[in-house]
Amino acid sequence: MWEFLELILEMKEKVCSKAVRNALIAGLVMAPVAGNASVIGDTWEAFTKNDKITIATVNYLKSTEDYVKTKDKSGKTYEEFAYQTEWGQNVGVFYNSGMVPVYGKKVRARLNVGYSHMFKLLDDYTGGVHNWNAGQKIFKSKDCFQSGTQYKCADTEGFGKVPVASATIGWGKGNMEIGRGFFNAGMITTSNPDDATMSSYEGVMFKNLFTNDYGRTVVDGALVNGFMAGNEDEMGSLTGGSNYYDTDPLEYDYLYTARVRHNFDKASVSFGYGEASDYLRRFYTDAWYRHDIDAQTFLRSNFQYYYNRSAGHLWEEDVEKGMAAFDEYASILSYDFTLRRDAVAVMYGYSTVSAPNSVRDDKYGSFSYGFGNAKGYLKLPTTGGYHGFRGDGTDAHVIALQYDLRHFGLQDLVLAYRYHWAERPTLSKHTDYDHFVMGSAEEHVVEIKYEPKAGPLKGFYTNFKQSFFRPDADYAQLEATDPSYKADNTAIKFTLGYSFQL
Repeated sequence: MWEFLELILEMKEKVCSKAVRNALIAGLVMAPVAGNASVIGDTWEAFTKNDKITIATVNYLKSTEDYVKTKDKSGKTYEEFAYQTEWGQNVGVFYNSGMVPVYGKKVRARLNVGYSHMFKLLDDYTGGVHNWNAGQKIFKSKDCFQSGTQYKCADTEGFGKVPVASATIGWGKGNMEIGRGFFNAGMITTSNPDDATMSSYEGVMFKNLFTNDYGRTVVDGALVNGFMAGNEDEMGSLTGGSNYYDTDPLEYDYLYTARVRHNFDKASVSFGYGEASDYLRRFYTDAWYRHDIDAQTFLRSNFQYYYNRSAGHLWEEDVEKGMAAFDEYASILSYDFTLRRDAVAVMYGYSTVSAPNSVRDDKYGSFSYGFGNAKGYLKLPTTGGYHGFRGDGTDAHVIALQYDLRHFGLQDLVLAYRYHWAERPTLSKHTDYDHFVMGSAEEHVVEIKYEPKAGPLKGFYTNFKQSFFRPDADYAQLEATDPSYKADNTAIKFTLGYSFQL
């Protein structure tokens, strides 16, 4: 009970922040309440008539078992194969008002505000320390200190925050959100499957739907100047440093992005673009086509291409500091084919990466999926449960098998297995002399998902994923004296969530 009261008091304090006040004031100004009691009454009735309060809870566990060599705060060295674990409970309360007429019945507006709190249940690290801004990214890092070239932290803590405080303007088949919120538009996203809490942005997001005889076209985009990561409690600046160990990243002023998606009857094509000012440009296109073989069988083919490029002097600064993932450009070409019959689906996917980095000794960089700290859109079939397979020169493959239990009355319960394998040129250190070879890696992923779409359990979801990443000595760039299992990793991710409206 006392924890709940403290949560409410913390929410009250945070809601009074400048950003939240501005968003609420902006929304109220849009409402036609000028000096007329009846108008004020009508506005208040519309404001509260269709309002809703949503409660969202997520219990999240992440654990990895890998080889750790680290020093605690006293300087003692730990070198062993050990687990690193974080377990937390997140509770969110989100309020959306009813829509208030602003310009006749054509334009309407509403207010949105939300608060979430992550309660720390457990954390465990080898030597009691973790790398700053790393860990499992569920909690905030604290009690941090410099250890050689790395910044480490001796503790974590739970936190509360206001990720949503905005006004939404709606018209016809479109809307615009102004303020702070969960923005999924253009080439920015608010979360990926591994996130315990969603990240939020500050700025403007818009979406609009167009329909015609050829299908449906969705145009969306955003202009943002602030970002709050899932494990942060304050809205901060947009920063560079695609290497998240940079403790003093550079800042850029704004990020703009837009996307066009057109859906035909059995096909779709998309184009997206985003640019972080003086920092980075990103472009992508994808297209898919569904071919029906019979009443229960179809083949879905998908093609994707991503291109990143330096956009100015700020990216060059990150390159010089060794914090950039690549020199001037990086690209990914990917395709996949999914054959589904009834409850069974089989998929094959492939991707190839180009991302040179002249600062590294081996000249191989990686493809970065975001705009510095802002999350970016990237949805590759070859991304593993633990490893991304985005290194320069990587050719990655995946075969997946999926089965849902529709014939047992559980069509929303899905069992899946994925086998990933990849090769990339790398500088071998596992011999008496350095030389370039083709390294290889594989990953096995087992996943169980359950998310009812209807019935009394609608709003409930659970996901269990276990990944076994096994690179060879060359792919992992191990030294000749390193044990062969040094780069092996076994990761477990478990999510149990439920959302409902009061």
